[in-house]
Amino acid sequence: MKRVCDIRQVPDLEALRVWARSHGARVRYLGPTLERHPVYAATRGHVTRVAVVPERDPHLCPLVWVSPLENLKEER
Repeated sequence: MKRVCDIRQVPDLEALRVWARSHGARVRYLGPTLERHPVYAATRGHVTRVAVVPERDPHLCPLVWVSPLENLKEER
């Protein structure tokens, strides 16, 4: 059985919220980019939409950076 995932970036956090609301998904914080910008995502089935916020991430920077998209968990 093939597993397909569809990950796309939306223009901003508001667009992500609109997409999440219309698809019954929850927006969640994934972590920072290498440039310390916060990454948020919403997942519904095999479809994930991601928004990178241009402001600096207020959360503490991890000692070892891991891609925020590395451990996406499927929401049902």
